Amino acid sequence: MFSTCNHASAQFGGLFSGGAEIETIDTKALNELLTKQKKLVDRAEHNSSPAPKPNFVLVDVRSEKEVNVSVIPGAITKSMYEKDDARYQGKLVIAYCTVGGRSGAYAEQLTRKGVKVQNYKGSILKWVDAGLPLVTLDGRPTNRVHTYSDRYRIPDKYEQVTE
Repeated sequence: MFSTCNHASAQFGGLFSGGAEIETIDTKALNELLTKQKKLVDRAEHNSSPAPKPNFVLVDVRSEKEVNVSVIPGAITKSMYEKDDARYQGKLVIAYCTVGGRSGAYAEQLTRKGVKVQNYKGSILKWVDAGLPLVTLDGRPTNRVHTYSDRYRIPDKYEQVTE
């Protein structure tokens, strides 16, 4: 049986990445997933029926200072996830941060615990590059985004926060 994986990453992946290869999700797929869930919730509210529970959870692994500026709509914080991880058992965990490094490391930790996880590579910077919306933790729309460092450039429609 032949594998479709890259031989170099098969040989060196564990050496350089420190663990199992983590599945990734891109901006288009994540936006489609979130949009589909929002439509299901909106339809349920319109019909006065219970909203269907998603089969995934979006987890922002950035610091408290960063998430207090904004998150991707539908996201919960890492501390919220960890406080009640049993609630999300069996669901796909989609982790993100600023560019994907911290969320990739967190995804590896979760994988070692047997959690099905994907890393949103490019994370919130790719999200804003696509011009997609952000919200505060209490769900209010915002154009502010914490970029961790001023070395990152974001579209003009957003306000960059680094402190």
